[in-house]
Amino acid sequence: MIDPQILRMQGTLFASLGEEEIAAILALAQSVHYPARKVIFREGEPGDHLLVVLEGRVKVSLTSAEGKEAILSLMGPGEALGEVALLDGESRSATVTAMEDCSCLVIWRRDFLPMLEKYPQLALKLLEAMAHRLRSASDLVGSLSFLHLPARLARILINLGQHYGRVMSEGIQINLKLSQEELGNLAGVSRESVNRQLRAWEEEGVIDVKHGVLTLKKSDVLFRVSLST
Repeated sequence: MIDPQILRMQGTLFASLGEEEIAAILALAQSVHYPARKVIFREGEPGDHLLVVLEGRVKVSLTSAEGKEAILSLMGPGEALGEVALLDGESRSATVTAMEDCSCLVIWRRDFLPMLEKYPQLALKLLEAMAHRLRSASDLVGSLSFLHLPARLARILINLGQHYGRVMSEGIQINLKLSQEELGNLAGVSRESVNRQLRAWEEEGVIDVKHGVLTLKKSDVLFRVSLST
């Protein structure tokens, strides 16, 4: 049973829709489960459906000809994927992989496009989502182009803390397990570089890493680092 409240989460694609519209979407959609590390769709595949994450987390990435991965974003419950290819009918512009066990809502292009005509507010929300995605991509390019490693990594950790953090007595615990290689792919640097910087921050008491769980102990320090160039 799909909880309609997930589709109404603040800031998500369907947040402004009423009960009738949500019911219409759910009548057309189907729920699909993906195990952890499963590739949900690959860059270059046909963009014939929209996905909405119901449970779990996914990563959106690109892979170079040499096999190097660049992670563009991490997405969770309520967030939509594949809207660009869904609208223009072109192939997928990125690869999406389940980071943990995930459940997603699938809406096919043949069903979704008529809904945009019937519910104009949905079309506006879709444009907002695409504009936000474009702005995030621009910020990512700027960070990779002009910021040194500590500032890049500090911004990533702050962002992860805001989206996936839980306030604990010792600091902000990030409830999302990312390998150092994945952090490197987010920052556009090697795993070794990430390892050195995390070790330095751990020795300075800025962060703590235990059993793969990262805690931000001094977020103010990370914030100042994130503003440096």
